[in-house]
Amino acid sequence: MSASYARGMEGSTAVAPPQRVCPECARISWATGPRCPYCTARFRNGRGIRPWQLWLAAGIVLLGVLVMFFIAGNILENRVNDRLDAINQEFNASLNRFREDVKKELDARAPATGAATPPTATPFPTPTPEPTTTPDADTSPTATASPTTTAEASPTETPTTEIRP
Repeated sequence: MSASYARGMEGSTAVAPPQRVCPECARISWATGPRCPYCTARFRNGRGIRPWQLWLAAGIVLLGVLVMFFIAGNILENRVNDRLDAINQEFNASLNRFREDVKKELDARAPATGAATPPTATPFPTPTPEPTTTPDADTSPTATASPTTTAEASPTETPTTEIRP
């Protein structure tokens, strides 16, 4: 008989109603209606989630995420600024070492007799205007520039310094 009973249960499509617990009397019942069969209280007591509660929860979550982004942005900005300051300090130190090396090299190449005079550029001669007169005019002589020969400068050797890192 147990085999036929098991087969009978397998083939049935009937579903038993769910068990419910009454919020007032705390009894378990198989009732399918909206009220408890023992105390006639409603099974649902209206404490469901309202739409404004969902909006409030979403707003709080978004506000929390914005605060986290703000804090993370400040931390990132501080780290970037610290790194830039460190890079600038390293660059300035390297530049100062380079300046000192160049100064030492120039001091080493300077003559021992005294202070080295920097080379001066020779000025090019400029043409001087000569006054000319015209024979057929009764006016005063006017000055016009006449071409004069100019001295050409010869290239001079300039000292070069080797720059090393």
